[in-house]
Amino acid sequence: MICEMNNNDSSIHEINNSSTLRRLDLNLLLIFDVLMQEKNVSRAADRVFLSQSAMSNALKRLREMLDDPILVRGARGMQPTPRALALEAPVRAILQQVVRNIQPAQPFEPDTSRARFIIGMNDYSENIVLPALATCLRQSAPNVELVAHMLTAEDPEPLLETGQLSFIIGVEAYSKVSKRLRAARWISDRLVCLVSQNHPLAARKRLTLKQFEGLRHVYPSPLGLRTNIVETWLAEQGLQRSIAVTTRSYWAAAQIVSESDYLLSVPLRVAIKLMKHFPLCLLEPPKGFPGFQLNLSWHPLYESDPETQWILNQVRQLSLK
Repeated sequence: MICEMNNNDSSIHEINNSSTLRRLDLNLLLIFDVLMQEKNVSRAADRVFLSQSAMSNALKRLREMLDDPILVRGARGMQPTPRALALEAPVRAILQQVVRNIQPAQPFEPDTSRARFIIGMNDYSENIVLPALATCLRQSAPNVELVAHMLTAEDPEPLLETGQLSFIIGVEAYSKVSKRLRAARWISDRLVCLVSQNHPLAARKRLTLKQFEGLRHVYPSPLGLRTNIVETWLAEQGLQRSIAVTTRSYWAAAQIVSESDYLLSVPLRVAIKLMKHFPLCLLEPPKGFPGFQLNLSWHPLYESDPETQWILNQVRQLSLK
């Protein structure tokens, strides 16, 4: 009888037959993590209740296993090698995952927690979501810390996997999200147009497609991309707009438009906020103008993590203006 081996069986077979794993003392991963934190053999030894000679011996074994010095003495003490720095976050993530899997999950207690949530964001979510989330948590979780990490066009999966990002809030059309990640559709917004209050078209309610194409535009590109959903929509109709200025910031774009005859296309929630600070008028875009979807994404490693699921639920329940 011929039996087919499924992916899980294959993975187990590879692990059991890995010469690297057979030589590996998993306790050395803990030693490595402590050494990278302390960068001092004596302090690292004290942290894990070893003698200095035992810690030195463990460091020697680590160097042999990794074929790398790991820590090198310099003018400012022991300094990690490039290979050690590259391994630091993955090793720490492995140790954290082991702890999460072995120990029963502890309920998250927001009123006493000092958790630090690092959220991958673009300019939209930083301006619209972050203030609302901070206000929401001020009472329910007064000691937690929120950190905005600006997204780029790079794949965020490695940062999510190692815990360097708690989760991301990304625009569906722009986010390069791996299928391995967990994702949930969240909220949508529509695009509107802003012009200076002194603009010749300021009194109009809606722009025609011809008027929209005929104006020069300020293009806010938080991810630094050359095209967006507006360019895609225009291209489908054989059209192209004229870009006068490209900036990563909505605020810079709004200031430029308020002092010129340029046009700015932004999400409605952003437009409402910008109009409170700059002399701008809102115009409805041409008919058929696109909107966008905002998604939440996190790594499956943290699917059952109480902290991660708690903060995701707080975001889902936000009432955004």
